[in-house]
Amino acid sequence: MPKINQSFETQIQNENGEIISTRANKTLSWGDEPSYIKLYLQDIMYLSDMPKKYVAVTEALLKRIAYAGDEDGMCVSLLPRTKRAICNELGWKTIAALDNALQKLLMGKILYRVDRGMYRFNPYLFGKGEWQDISRLRLDINYDEIKGRTFKTNIEYKADGNGQMYMDFF
Repeated sequence: MPKINQSFETQIQNENGEIISTRANKTLSWGDEPSYIKLYLQDIMYLSDMPKKYVAVTEALLKRIAYAGDEDGMCVSLLPRTKRAICNELGWKTIAALDNALQKLLMGKILYRVDRGMYRFNPYLFGKGEWQDISRLRLDINYDEIKGRTFKTNIEYKADGNGQMYMDFF
């Protein structure tokens, strides 16, 4: 279990002027960091029912997010200058295209609006920083909205030219 150990020392003088030193230790725990695996943006988009075309914009936004422990942790602030830079980076001609993409990312629960022009990445999908800071952000998000989704795949059994069976997912 990850812990933060703090130790501090206090000095107390008795009536003879002798210094008596006492030490106090404090341990804080944020719980275990959950197991994780590396996921690729295209897969996160797939699991969130988002088209592949939003991978590039998500990547451009992720380059600009703050660490979870910062004042606006896991947030990206989109001033007009930043929006123009992202549009240039993606080869988009209008800022309206970026605004439309942001609306889709909000609907897909990839982002949450914090304030006008400020968006926070979903801490259940992304993390940048220390676990204790990310876990604090997770307390603000209702996980039931995310896990309420269901996904379905179709499996078809096929035979190759040698008579070997394999599964085809679609």
